[in-house]
Amino acid sequence: MSIYKTDIVVDIHDIDPNGVARFSALMRYIQACAQSQLSDNGMSYDNLRERNRAFILSKICMEFTEPVRVYDLLHAYSYPCESRGYSFLRCYTLEKDNKIIGRAASVWALIDTNSRSLVKVNDFPLGLTLHDHNGLAIQRFSLPTELIEVGTYTVNYADLDQNGHMNNTRYPDVYSNFLPLDGYRISQMTINYQNEAPSKERLKVYTASVGDIHYIRTVREDGKVNSEAEIRLVKI
Repeated sequence: MSIYKTDIVVDIHDIDPNGVARFSALMRYIQACAQSQLSDNGMSYDNLRERNRAFILSKICMEFTEPVRVYDLLHAYSYPCESRGYSFLRCYTLEKDNKIIGRAASVWALIDTNSRSLVKVNDFPLGLTLHDHNGLAIQRFSLPTELIEVGTYTVNYADLDQNGHMNNTRYPDVYSNFLPLDGYRISQMTINYQNEAPSKERLKVYTASVGDIHYIRTVREDGKVNSEAEIRLVKI
């Protein structure tokens, strides 16, 4: 069976002040491909909700080797990989002009929405063809010990998904508010999602940088870490 594919024409509304597609837009493109595959196979958001199940993104690593511009024709591919325990693995690739320009690998947790407990992979067979991992490792990273508080971000209506907390694809936009992106683009990002950010949550933002690598931590008002990210910038 072939790998699931969707085609995208880059929308002008996804372009940033540098004239390239926002990282969050590229993330949405590949995730929309994955969601389409699930929906086409009876696992849409509503289908899962009826079964008291919901997928929650735990970790994702993404890299895009070339800038993407308005009206570019892209092909997104997404597929599940061999998984075990409580971690559902899924990979993605993004193509332009018959060339791979992006890869991503992710780890998802499946939640029983009634008990809030995790569901094992073996207890929820996807019924989809599994493919080999694309080779992009989700590396562990450690933030520098000295982080600087650079501001706050309040979760608002535009950030929320149907679960009532900030959607995972909104995080790159939040981070971008605190990055030196004039003349630069994000080429690689790894995000660890730790605790949900509900509506009106006021997140404290901490940063540090080592060369072209930037680190960001967001912390909720209750002191719990919301997310941590390692981000690489390249000049456009």
